[in-house]
Amino acid sequence: MGGVVSVQTGSETKPPWALRKKLKIALVIAVLVIGGTWVWFRMTYPYGVSHCCSKGISLGLRMYAEDHQGLFPSGKSSPESSFSLLYTNYEPSLYTLRGKNIPLKLAQAAWDKDHELGPQSCGWHYVEGLRVDDDSEIAIAWDKAWGLGHNGQRIRGFAHEVAFLDGSTKGIALKEWPKFAMEQREKLAKVIASRTNGAPPIRWSDEDTLGTNWFPLPKR
Repeated sequence: MGGVVSVQTGSETKPPWALRKKLKIALVIAVLVIGGTWVWFRMTYPYGVSHCCSKGISLGLRMYAEDHQGLFPSGKSSPESSFSLLYTNYEPSLYTLRGKNIPLKLAQAAWDKDHELGPQSCGWHYVEGLRVDDDSEIAIAWDKAWGLGHNGQRIRGFAHEVAFLDGSTKGIALKEWPKFAMEQREKLAKVIASRTNGAPPIRWSDEDTLGTNWFPLPKR
């Protein structure tokens, strides 16, 4: 009487408090592993895993231009709205058109309401008013969010994956972005200067990179 109560486990007898201690340690380890995995995932994929493919966007833009006398999408209330002209004939999924950083529900709600996307519901920067016979090295679309790879993963030292007029895509490093921006401004200035009266205005959503629009955008 009064002795320690024990439980039988195989060929050993251990007191209950020893088992409880092991269970607590195992629980703490599990919590740390799960918590660490969650933190890693959120840091690596800040907007979740996605496949908003720039190559698919590039292909859709080229197909649109082929069906519209060489002109890429333009003429709507904003560059992003013009970009959404790809839906549905040239890009069948709002999942892709929303971009990596915009929730699909938000993009769907915008489309259901206005039948177009806008600055707050589209995660792509876009340059509208361009033609297939313009300088092929002009960038036409890229992510609004910085540093995201093809599947939405954060890449250190990365700026954006860019789609060009000729249908190609390229990743631009963060340190190369200022040079890229300067070159793009020069190319766009030459194209704008070559346009005749009545041509669709060339406008862009990324004024931080390309500077103030020559043709003012509507107030957002």
